Amino acid sequence: MIKNLESLFRTNRVFVFLIIYRWASLVPVFFVLTAGNAPLISPLWALFIALATNVFISIYNHRLNTFVLDYPILLGVDILFSAALLSISGGTNSPYYLFALSPLLAGAFFFQVRGALLASLLFTPLYILPGLFNLHIQLDTNTLATHLVGIWLLPLLFAYPSTLLKSVNRATAELSAAHRQLEIIHDLTVLLQAAPDLISVQERVLGAVTTELGFSKAVVALVDPAREELGGWMVYPPQDDFPQVHPLSLKSENGEAVKALLTRGNYVSNGQALIKDAHLSKWLNQNKWFVTPLYLREHPVGILLVEESGLTKERESTLMTVANQAALALGTTILCIDRARRLAVETERNRIARDIHDTVAQSLFGITYSLEACINMLPQQAEDVKKELIELQALAGIANDEVRHSVFDLWPSALTIELFMADLTNYINNCCRPRSFSIIFNHHGDFNSLPPGLRRAIYRMAQEALANSARHSGAQSARLCMTVAQQEVFLDISDQGQGFDPSVALSRSQNREHFGLHGIQERASALGGGCEIISRPDAGSRVMIQLPITGIPHA
Repeated sequence: MIKNLESLFRTNRVFVFLIIYRWASLVPVFFVLTAGNAPLISPLWALFIALATNVFISIYNHRLNTFVLDYPILLGVDILFSAALLSISGGTNSPYYLFALSPLLAGAFFFQVRGALLASLLFTPLYILPGLFNLHIQLDTNTLATHLVGIWLLPLLFAYPSTLLKSVNRATAELSAAHRQLEIIHDLTVLLQAAPDLISVQERVLGAVTTELGFSKAVVALVDPAREELGGWMVYPPQDDFPQVHPLSLKSENGEAVKALLTRGNYVSNGQALIKDAHLSKWLNQNKWFVTPLYLREHPVGILLVEESGLTKERESTLMTVANQAALALGTTILCIDRARRLAVETERNRIARDIHDTVAQSLFGITYSLEACINMLPQQAEDVKKELIELQALAGIANDEVRHSVFDLWPSALTIELFMADLTNYINNCCRPRSFSIIFNHHGDFNSLPPGLRRAIYRMAQEALANSARHSGAQSARLCMTVAQQEVFLDISDQGQGFDPSVALSRSQNREHFGLHGIQERASALGGGCEIISRPDAGSRVMIQLPITGIPHA
């Protein structure tokens, strides 16, 4: 639709209409010639001059269209020529009257009402004066009055559609620019949605600024919100001499570009030190740059530098629209990365806390319990204490290994069902010394085929549930039943001890000193499964865990 409007209201089409008018205005001359009224068109060479003028204007119409706008005096020359043609061919009786109006219409077309008034004002005395001082020209008062009305009325009437045409052309240009902006934003949005990472987003933003908007080069740098630094500099098209830049803190003394980012102000560089980096500053000073801070709401995202040559108000407006869209895409990506990083840190902290609780804390509990027993046995049972301390030394070594496993996540991938049962038995015996506590194992399915991460998670949850049972239930044993099905793993740990109130225990477990049952539920939920705890006072306890095998990463 916009292209149709542009083709309909082009000014050169109206100029062609004026050329056609000049040729059509000579028709009355040929009527007079064929009627045999030769004196009215004498001298005949005037006709040939008029024809030659029309041929010249027809051939060079595109250049003349531009020249008239640059040199309005050309219209004055045409007005003098037309007035002279009327004067030598009969004045008010001349058949060239319509032809003589063509420069007046051209003045109205090129310069609207002002051009129409000035052209008519110049032409009127040139039309009247020859008849007053030339006795060979007979003035016809009625014809003169009619012609004067035409000299003023027709250009003014023609000036109105010319003004309207100019307004339509201006509106069409603005609409075309807006349409172009929407196309660029749409294309940029589609590209950004397909961008797999932050570097790809940067490349596509810079590509849109250069390829789509026509700027010769562009540079973008990004803000790291966690460190409050400006880095990740990238130029497009790629330049071999573009320097590597270390991130700089967001402080105004680090250059005018950083200052512009902090103050959210656009400006054109003029030889200032844009960045406090000697190599980058030297590279940037080879050009003038239009500097645009990128913000997503109140969050600084980065800064965009566009090579300034050829920057007009219209292109600046389009550039700002694209910059806003770029800020949205870059800012969203940066915030998502920052949020994912924070979540990963928090998740890792929780993992380490659970692992330490499930391993080191349990071992330290056993060591503390045994040390208390040793203190009570001294000095009467010194030999027994010595044996106990030797065993505690081994237990402390196990605790040290567990610390390394928890912090560095170093769990052997070859955790077989045999190691699973043996490690749990040793662990519970060490934690519950000197009192004995047995575990009754019952398992079905291929435990060894499970992913290593899932096997480790099952071990940790079984470890915590059995430790709780051994320490608090008062029972002499607990039963562990594990079933590995095609899509799920079921773990059921139960005892016949004194039981407890699950709601009270779970509320306590959220306290940092009592992490156990709550940690089991968190592990199960993180793996896409569930955990149900069933117990009541004097009725034993039961922990039932269900975990999916497929669809959850367990490595």
